[in-house]
Order: sequence, then C-alpha cells, then structure tokens
Amino acid sequence: MRRPFLLLQARNQDDPMLEHEIACFRGAIGLGADDLVVVNATDRLPTRDELKGVSAVLMGGSGDYSVLDRDPWIGRLVEWVRRELVLPGKATFASCFGFQILVLAIGGRMIRDYANTEMGTYDLKLGESGRDDPLFSHLPALFSAQVGHHDRAAALPLGARLLASTPDCPVHAFRVGHLPIWATQFHPELGIDDLRTRYVHYRALYAPGWVDVSVDDDPFLKGLRPSDEASLLLALFARWVEAHERELESLGL
Repeated sequence: MRRPFLLLQARNQDDPMLEHEIACFRGAIGLGADDLVVVNATDRLPTRDELKGVSAVLMGGSGDYSVLDRDPWIGRLVEWVRRELVLPGKATFASCFGFQILVLAIGGRMIRDYANTEMGTYDLKLGESGRDDPLFSHLPALFSAQVGHHDRAAALPLGARLLASTPDCPVHAFRVGHLPIWATQFHPELGIDDLRTRYVHYRALYAPGWVDVSVDDDPFLKGLRPSDEASLLLALFARWVEAHERELESLGL
C-alpha cells in the first residue's frame, strides 16, 4: 500500500483558501482523507519521522506571503527544504510559492516583477528538457495552465533542468537535475473552477481596478480557459512515486 503524501502549506489559519488548497491537491491526485498529511510551515516544519512516513512531499501556494518577505519562518523553510528535501533527494512536487522556495533552496534567484504579473490561464511552451522528462513529456509542446504570481525566478543554478516557460516568465517549471524533485510556477492543482474560486477570494488584492465590476462581468473570469494538460502533472507525479516505491520495495530498500 502506498504511503501517504505530505502537503506542506504556507497559509494563515484563518485563510479560507487553506482548506480549498487541500481539497485541490487531493482532487488532482485522487487522494483520500487518510492519504494526505498536512503541515503548515507558518506554524512548524515536518519532523524527520514524518518525512520517513510519507512517499512524497507537495508544496503549495501562499495567499499572504512572498518568499522575498523577511519573516523568519520563510528563511527557516528555505534551509529546511535544502537540507531535508533537496540533499536527500526526497520525491517532491512544488507549485507557486513552493516553487519559489525551492528556487532559493537550490541557490537560484527570485525577484518581484509587478510589470510582468501573470494572472489567469496562460499558454506555456514546453522546454527542450521537458521532451524527455518523466512527467512533462506527456504534455504537448504548447499547453494551458492556471497561473497567479507577482514574483518570479530570475535565475536557476547550473544543473536545474528548465521544463516550461512563457514570454513574461522564462522559468515556469524545472526539475532539480535528475532528482525526483519538480516545481511549477503555475498551479497544476487548480482547474478553471478552482482558479475562479481562488480569484474571487483574492479579487480586491489582484484586480483593484475591477472591484467595482460585478463578478459576472469581470473580464478576468471571462478570460479563463480549461487547463486539462497541466492538470495531468500531479497524477503523473503520483504514478511515478508509486512506481518508484514498488521498485525500492523489490530491492528490499
């Protein structure tokens, strides 16, 4: 039987999107209630015993925080990811805020780039390294994804494998070398209805010029499109993890 996954969140306890995010990850992978352990990095970090008990780690977004904030827990999280996930090669899939934490953990550089904010459904171009990647090779050369970010990766260290990009965000997905660690700036856990729910909650923050427009007339919501290909990624990751677990078990490891 597959061990559960661990979702490492970074959200305030009173954020309604905390439970929404959990539901989205469960739905994207097909996990039951007992198949997902949840730890909130704003409160604490997972113990090594907790990590040993799970087959993989998921890292999600953050409604109220930026990785460029100077909150002490963010610095601790970056170091923890480097020490407990990257160096041991723990199977990990990180999206949005989690992607950005991973960029810093492997020595990359993040910047705040309001001029090139991406919010909505975007077409992403598959990178050359994506063509033979265990996950991204299942996607077409151009695929749609749900996106929402102000900060972006400005540089990745040597060895990181670029998997997808847009003109305004050249680093939209990468793999840490040949380790089982993938990260996306976009949200594969969100479908069109999920992003609609997320956006309506944060509407005043992300679209201050439109808050006087009714939700039904909101141009952002009218522009959303399905992102079925990107939504495959987490299920593909779970399939890879399950195969890897079986292989380790057959070797007695």
